[in-house]
Amino acid sequence: MSDTDDVPNDQLNQQDANTNKRNDLILDQGFPALNTFHLSLTKSSSSSSPLSSSSSQEGGGDNETLQLSNQDPIPRYPFASFPSALSVPTTNNSSTSTSTSTSTSIMDDLLYDCQIAFTARTKDESSAYSSGSTFFIPASMKPRCALERLALDIFQSHTHDLQPGKHYDLERSGAEWWTLVLDTSSARNRTDNKDNDNDGDDDDDDDDDEVGMHFDADYGLEHQLPHYMVHPRVATVTYLSNVGVPTLVLNRKSPPPTDVEKKTLNGPVDKGWLSYPMIGKHIAFDGRLLHGAPGTFFPAIMGEKEEDACGSDEKDAKRRRLNEHSDMMVQESKQHHPHPQRITFLVNIWLNHCPMDAELLDDELCQQMKTTTTAAATAAATTTTVVLWNLQKDAISNPPKLPNAVIHSAQSSKQAAGTDECVICGREVDIHYQSEMNVLHAISMDAYQVKGKSMEIDFNSNAVVLAVGAIVEDSSSDEDCDDDGSEE
Repeated sequence: MSDTDDVPNDQLNQQDANTNKRNDLILDQGFPALNTFHLSLTKSSSSSSPLSSSSSQEGGGDNETLQLSNQDPIPRYPFASFPSALSVPTTNNSSTSTSTSTSTSIMDDLLYDCQIAFTARTKDESSAYSSGSTFFIPASMKPRCALERLALDIFQSHTHDLQPGKHYDLERSGAEWWTLVLDTSSARNRTDNKDNDNDGDDDDDDDDDEVGMHFDADYGLEHQLPHYMVHPRVATVTYLSNVGVPTLVLNRKSPPPTDVEKKTLNGPVDKGWLSYPMIGKHIAFDGRLLHGAPGTFFPAIMGEKEEDACGSDEKDAKRRRLNEHSDMMVQESKQHHPHPQRITFLVNIWLNHCPMDAELLDDELCQQMKTTTTAAATAAATTTTVVLWNLQKDAISNPPKLPNAVIHSAQSSKQAAGTDECVICGREVDIHYQSEMNVLHAISMDAYQVKGKSMEIDFNSNAVVLAVGAIVEDSSSDEDCDDDGSEE
C-alpha cells in the first residue's frame, strides 16, 4: 500500500495544484518575481502573470495571485558607475621561494582565466544573435575559482540588503557570468602593418571590439515562450583593460509580452549613459535596458593623455589618484599582452530564476584556471593574494553622481551621423543617430576625459530614434549577444 492510498482525492488534487504553483514562473514587469507558493501560500491582489511550462501564458483562472509589494528593492537605479570597485595585486609571490623569477603576475593570471572562459562569440550569417555561452553560479554555492568568487562577490554586493526567503528564493537565484576578450582596432592595425604583402584584403571590419545593441534576457525561455523576455534584475560590466569601445546604455526597456509587433521599441530615446573601459571600474544598470558598444558613433579613444584631460591641476591630481591602481595593474599586463584587448567580466544578477542556457563552469575549465580563491589558497597552504572586490554596501546604495551632457539632433538629415542596423527582439531595428558625427565624437572624448570615464547623456530633439522593421527569420533559435551585460 502506498503512502497516498488513504488520502482523499480532493486533498491529492490540492497537493498537485500546489506543486504546480511552486514550479510557476511569476513575472512582474519583465523580472522573475518571488514565487511565494515555493515558500508559503499567500493570497493578495496582484497584476503579475504566473507562467509554467505546462500552463497557459496568462496563468490559471482561479490561481491565487502573489504578494509582490515591497519585495523588489532592486534595481535601485537605471545606471551607476563605480570607478575603483576591483583591485588586483601586481605580483603574487609564493612563500616557498623568494626568487623574483618565480613571481607571477596576478593580473596576467586573471586575464588568462578570462581567455579560458571566453568562448567563441562570432555570429553566423544566418544568425540574429551570437553563439556565445554563459556560465551560472547559484547564490548558495561555494566558488571553485577566482572568476566564480568574483561573480558571487558582485551578486552579494547588489543584494546585500535583501533577505533570502523574504525578498528572493535562494535556490533559484545566482550570478550569470561570462567574459569578453576582444581585439581592438589598434591591435589589428599593428598586425596589418606586418602583413602588407597580402594585397590588403580589407574584409576585417573595423569593429571587432564593438558589441551590437541588445537586451540581456533568458533567450532559451523566450524560444519556448515567444514574446516573453525575462530579464536579470541588474546587468553589470567590470572592466579589466583600459582600451576599447565604450559601453552605451539607452533608457529603452524591452517590449511587454502583449506587444507582439514590438511597437513600443519605436520612437526617440531621451537618455543614455556612456562608459569607457578603465581597469577596475564596475558599472551596473537595470537589466531590462538596451545596451551595447557601438564604436562607429562612440569610438574608442586612442592615446593616453591623462594629464591634459581635466581643466585644473586639482582635477588632474584627483584623476591620477583614481587611476593609480589601474595604471599599476596594466603595466605588467602589457609585458605578456602586447596587442591591446578590450577585456570585460560580465555578471547578471538573477533573482528567482536561473537562465535556461547558462551552465555551471565545467570542472576541467576550473582546473585550468590560474587565479585561486582565498579558500583554495588556504587549503593549499600558500600565501596567494587574490582579486579584491572593494565595492562596499554604502557605495552600492549611493553611487557617485555622474557628469551630464546634452546631445541635440542635427539641423538637417544630411548632417546626421547615420544608422546602426541591429537585430533586437527578433526584428530588424534601425537606431538612427540624428546628431552630427563630430558632436557624438566630441561627447565621447568628454566622457573619456572625465573622472571615472562615465557620463550621463540627455538626447534632445530626436537625437536618437529607434525604428522597428521586419521579422528576422530563425532569430528565435539563437542565443543572446550579451556583452556588457552586458557590452556590456
